[in-house]
Amino acid sequence: MYQSAQGNIQYYVVNDALQKWQKGEVPTEEAYQQSLNAANRALESQPESAHYILTLAKVLEWGMHFHFETSAAERLIPLYKKAISLRPDWPVAYADYGFVLAFWGNDLPGAVTQLQQAEYYGPFLPEVLRQQLVVGLANWDDMSTPDKAWLLKVTGRAAEAHWPTFSTMRDLIKQYRREAVVCAYLFNRTPALSEDRLKHLKKLCAHPAAF
Repeated sequence: MYQSAQGNIQYYVVNDALQKWQKGEVPTEEAYQQSLNAANRALESQPESAHYILTLAKVLEWGMHFHFETSAAERLIPLYKKAISLRPDWPVAYADYGFVLAFWGNDLPGAVTQLQQAEYYGPFLPEVLRQQLVVGLANWDDMSTPDKAWLLKVTGRAAEAHWPTFSTMRDLIKQYRREAVVCAYLFNRTPALSEDRLKHLKKLCAHPAAF
């Protein structure tokens, strides 16, 4: 019980750091290392915890983002495989694994496969939709025609989701400059989006890059 409690404490330390990084805070290398150590200690307390495994993976991903880790892909992929084996119906694990394969594993087809598996278990989860949109919009030019058709359906689902997910979709479309193809799809899809959603898309889709 003591070991489990210690693991929980370490997890809360790490989770607090992850939330701050997600909001834009950039840690010192020392602060990052402390979070990494806490993630490792949490996992040591419960080695078969898929949640703790994924937490460690997220810390390593941020370490790569902050350039504190020169290469963590070879460490990340086994972590995701183990987390999925322990909890095979967890959509967030598949979605995050797809993100890693796309951006650090140089495996876009494999990434799409994982993202589609995430969709099978959690098609409307904000975390799943975001990873699908990031990978798909960033890699649009390299995707196959069937995968592009799939991604457009994802944008339609995101456009009908709760407002935070809808806003994230708009931001990502603008970030990756995919207005032309996505706007054409969203304004002509069947069934049509609600007037309210189309209204909130008009400013984005009025951009010169859109048409």
